[in-house]
Parts: sequence; C-alpha cells; structure tokens
Amino acid sequence: MGLDVKLRLARTLVIVDTHHDDVPTFVSRLFDAGADMVQFRDLDASLGAVATAVVAAQQVAMQRNKLIAVTGDLVLAKAVMADVLVGGPSLDPGLAHARMHEYALVGTPVFDPVSCYSVSTDHNIDFALVGPVHLPPGSTVAAPGLDLVRAAAGAMPAGDASGTPWFAVGGLTTTNVGEAIAAGARRVGLVVTGLGDLGAVTAVSTALQQAWGSDPDLKDFAFRVLSGGG
Repeated sequence: MGLDVKLRLARTLVIVDTHHDDVPTFVSRLFDAGADMVQFRDLDASLGAVATAVVAAQQVAMQRNKLIAVTGDLVLAKAVMADVLVGGPSLDPGLAHARMHEYALVGTPVFDPVSCYSVSTDHNIDFALVGPVHLPPGSTVAAPGLDLVRAAAGAMPAGDASGTPWFAVGGLTTTNVGEAIAAGARRVGLVVTGLGDLGAVTAVSTALQQAWGSDPDLKDFAFRVLSGGG
C-alpha cells in the first residue's frame, strides 16, 4: 500500500514525544488501539533522540501498513528518510519535497478559514492539521474552534478521494471529539503521553469509524482511493 493511500485511509493520528523506555512496543500498542499514524513531536529532545525513536517506530509501522511522522525538522526528516513530515508555518512544502525522498508526504498546520482554501489547491501540501480546536484553560488567545473545522470541511470535503486529507487537532479528547465529528471532522489527532491513554485512542478511533460508516459521502471511499481517486 502506497504512502498516499495509507494517508487517505487514515483516521486517527496520535501525537507523542520520545520519552518512552520501549518505543517499538509503545508504538505497536498504539497501532493495536486504533492509531493509523504516529507523529513524534518533542521540541526539547535532541536530534539524535528523535531520530532513534523514529527509526525504531518506522520498523513497526512498516509491518502494519501504518505511518510515522516527524515534526518540523527537515534536517531530521531527511536524515531518517522520513515518510511523513508535519511542517510548521515557516516550512516551505516545495523545498521539503525537493529534499525528502520521492514518495514522502508533507503536511502543514492550518489556523484560519482562508488557509483551508489555499492549502486545498497547493499541490506541494499532501495533508493538513486543522486547529487548534481547543486550547488549555487560561490561554491568552482564543482557539479557532469548531468554526475552523466547519470551514475545513467545506474547503476540503472528506469524501473527495483525490482532495486534501486533514485532521482536526488541538485539545481533542474522548469527551469532545463528538463535537468535532459533528462539525465535519473525519480525521482527528490527539496527544498521548503513555500507555494509560490507550483507551482514549480506541474510543476516538471507534467514534471515527462509526462516523465514516454513517457518512454517505464516504461510501466506497476506500475503493475510490485504491482505484486512484476516481
């Protein structure tokens, strides 16, 4: 299964750091719980520590037809031959594609409705992370919220097998993921800190599976993706 197909069929993104004694086992448990893609995001870790974790996780993902993503660092992504890079606002997706391997996927954050439309037409962007839907209590700025999710659903329809896949992210949990799904999200990212969060991964994955099954726009979606987006 090609990387693009894996991405389009993915529903549950799990965001983790590198502070785990046994990364392969941890990642394997995440996949067992329902994760489709695991993204390593650890701004305080050394390049070497992240690279070690990513390479170990990639071995697990390859056997499961799953995806491993790195965050932000093009140098790291190139060094570990990353299949997926989640860039920041300053990352040039075209440059990322030029420096990574031929089939690598590049994603970008989306913070406002206007960007939803620009991202949907940029051939250098393979997917988007839309949010934050929620921010921690006491944040000095307001989260874009569910209105941004609705805008993304309009600009990048989930049922478009050749369109831009996107994940709603930011403060999503088992208690509020239903609101994001009702607003149009069909892919969700959640932050996981350890094995104690496996139940949340399963719950979110199950909720998304049910949403896909009941959405008429996603009827035969997998078939259309596997047959080239027709």
